[in-house]
Amino acid sequence: MTKLRMQFTFDDEGLRRNGFDRAGMYDMLKKNFTKRGLKCVSDDEVLAFEDQGNKSDYGHMWGLTLTLMEYDWFTDSAASIIYFQNGLAEDVLVQLPRMKEIMERNKPGRGYGR
Repeated sequence: MTKLRMQFTFDDEGLRRNGFDRAGMYDMLKKNFTKRGLKCVSDDEVLAFEDQGNKSDYGHMWGLTLTLMEYDWFTDSAASIIYFQNGLAEDVLVQLPRMKEIMERNKPGRGYGR
């Protein structure tokens, strides 16, 4: 069984700069992730969510994370976003500039892959 985990850490100064505190950010993320069936497994220095073995867990996990990454206030507040799958880890936050370039290029009306 594939085990998925998305792990977030935040910069306190970035949170303040964007009008959040850690508790507020954690509450917002917990509501959105748990509403979609993803389990919060850590909420101390690291906020982490894991799949529950449902077919839609992967899509929900990535859909929420990618949506959040579209907002500068979120990425300015985040220190890391680590995705784990079967014991392998990948920091998706460091890939943000390339991801934004791809998303911008593929916006509706721009033509796929232009």
